[in-house]
Amino acid sequence: MTEKELIKKKNVGDYFMIVLGSAIMAAALMFFLIPNKVSAGGVSGLATILYHLLGLPAGMTMLALNIPLFLIGVKIFGRKFGMKTLWGIICISLFSDLFDLVLKLPPATDDHLLATVYGGVLLGVGLGVIMKGRGTTGGSDIIARILNKYFHTSLGTSFMLIDTVIIVVMGIAFADVDLILFCLISLAISSKIVDMVMEGLTSERALTIISEKWEIIAKRIISEVNRGVTGLDSTGMYTDIRKKTLYCVVVTRQIEEIRRIVKQEDPRAFVTVSNVSILQGEGFRERTVLNEE
Repeated sequence: MTEKELIKKKNVGDYFMIVLGSAIMAAALMFFLIPNKVSAGGVSGLATILYHLLGLPAGMTMLALNIPLFLIGVKIFGRKFGMKTLWGIICISLFSDLFDLVLKLPPATDDHLLATVYGGVLLGVGLGVIMKGRGTTGGSDIIARILNKYFHTSLGTSFMLIDTVIIVVMGIAFADVDLILFCLISLAISSKIVDMVMEGLTSERALTIISEKWEIIAKRIISEVNRGVTGLDSTGMYTDIRKKTLYCVVVTRQIEEIRRIVKQEDPRAFVTVSNVSILQGEGFRERTVLNEE
C-alpha cells in the first residue's frame, strides 16, 4: 500500500470516527442533557436555552450558531479549521434533530442527577472519539482560540470562561440556581472523560523524541502545536553521533498531532510517551485545565 493510499485510508477512518462521536454526543444531548435543561456549556448550552424558551430545534440551532463561528475561524486561522471541523458541526446537528424530530425518541430519564452524570459521560466519550478522528465540533473551541490570539488568555482559561458564562446564563434564563450546579458537574465529568478517551487517566504526557531531524520537528511543535520544547544534548552510544533529544510536556489532546508531525519529518524517529503525575511551571497550572488543548 502506497503512502497516498495510507493517508486516504486514515482520512476515511477519521471521518468515520467523527460520525460515530457525533452520534454519541447527539445521544447525550437529546436523551439526557437538553430535555433536562442541563448543559456542559458551549453552543449546546445556547441551543438548550432556545430549545426550551422558543421551541427551536436543537440541531439546527447549533448549526446556525456554529457556521458563522466556523467561517470566522477559517478567516482568522486559515485551513486549520478545515473540512473535519465542518463535518463534525454538520453531523452532530443532523443526529440531534434525527433523534428528536424525525425518530421522536423520548428522553432516557427526567431525573436531573442521572441526566447530568450519564449525559456528561456520553458527551465526553463522543467528543473524545471525535478528537481521536482529529476533528472538533467548533463552537467554544473557535471562540477560545480567538480569545487566546487577541487577548493572550490561555486556552484552558478561555474554555472555562466561555462555558461558565453560558452555564450562568442558563441558570438565569431558567431561573434555577440548581441548574448551574448540575451544569458544572456535567462540564467536569465530560472534560475528564474526554481526556480518558484520548490518552488514559491522566491529563498530561511527557514526550521524548530522538531524531536526526530534531531541529525541524522542534520548530513545527512550537509553531503548530504552540508548546515549548527543550533540546537535551545527547550522544548515540552505538553510532557515537551527538544530537539533541527533544523533551516536551503537553496535554493529552496534542499527542496525536505531535506524533503526526514526527512521522511526517522522520518515520524512523524514536518516540516515547510517559505519564506526568505532578506538574507546575510556565505554560501549565498545578493541574492543567482539562479543556485545554
